[in-house]
Amino acid sequence: MAATREAQLEAVLQAALYLLGARQDQMLTIEEWTDLARAVAACQERKTADYLTEHDLEDIADRYALEWDAATDGSLPTLEDD
Repeated sequence: MAATREAQLEAVLQAALYLLGARQDQMLTIEEWTDLARAVAACQERKTADYLTEHDLEDIADRYALEWDAATDGSLPTLEDD
């Protein structure tokens, strides 16, 4: 039974990784994308930012009021005023 559970979790993780790739085509909202990136990052003991594009990180830092914990999610870029 444990092997079945592990196989199921692996399948879900693989599907999530494919969805993360779909974000580059803007098929998900930034909120959905960030939630998914957080879930995958937690499973793989990585930072949320590892699964976000530089453009997404800039948008989060500049435009979106998403809760962001640098210790868990990673650092956001520092945007300079032109």
